[in-house]
Amino acid sequence: MIYFDNETKRKVVARIVEKLLPGGYLIVGHSESLNGINDSVKLVKPTIYRLPHVARA
Repeated sequence: MIYFDNETKRKVVARIVEKLLPGGYLIVGHSESLNGINDSVKLVKPTIYRLPHVARA
């Protein structure tokens, strides 16, 4: 994704994230970052992001 503009990155990542199950991981390349691209996933370690579990009511 390093060659994509930010808007394209947002669209691509949003489509991937919507397919993740709660608690699912998204692993990106070492030169990638989702800072400012998607706030749905949380950084676990460099290049590893996780979609949080949904809190039950």
